[in-house]
Amino acid sequence: MTAHNGVPVRPRRLLSAAITCLALLAAASCSRNGGGADLKLPGDVYGFYLGETKEEVFARAAGHARIERAPDPPLGYRGELYNFSASLDGRGEVDYVRCAFFEGRLMEVIVYFRDTGLMNLELQKAKLESVYERTFAAEDPSREMAQKTLRFSVPGMSVTLRRITKKERIELYVQFLHEELHGRLLEKASKRGER
Repeated sequence: MTAHNGVPVRPRRLLSAAITCLALLAAASCSRNGGGADLKLPGDVYGFYLGETKEEVFARAAGHARIERAPDPPLGYRGELYNFSASLDGRGEVDYVRCAFFEGRLMEVIVYFRDTGLMNLELQKAKLESVYERTFAAEDPSREMAQKTLRFSVPGMSVTLRRITKKERIELYVQFLHEELHGRLLEKASKRGER
């Protein structure tokens, strides 16, 4: 059977489906490369949403936390860094939060805890494993002398819980890292010949 334009119906439908698929792939590619709203991960971490824009984060933080530009780390560019005086969900156990933005979007959230003891490490580990229904994997203990590092991944994000003993203090923090944005950061750094 042919359509009114002389093209058989079946090939016309296949052509239409192919064009639709190509349009969807092009749209997905553009939004992915353009850093669209699809980068914002569902579910907050301490009141922050990985992948949301810097403007959204700053607007929501107004009245909840003081924001200061953080110094660049000595080991190379890790994004545009800011320290927030509190979490955006009001948890009192938080000392401060460091956020890293890349391409104008929230790539990393590091939550520093007031209580840096071993018991709090175990408590935070249990909480995170319960929330994300994952089990942390520990770093090789032969490589870690003065720190304890635990990791797992969920779709779109990696989670690292770490307790570090430094000369001047002990730190206990949890890091939430947006995997796609972090991948883009690493790709950009490798093109520039950085670490």
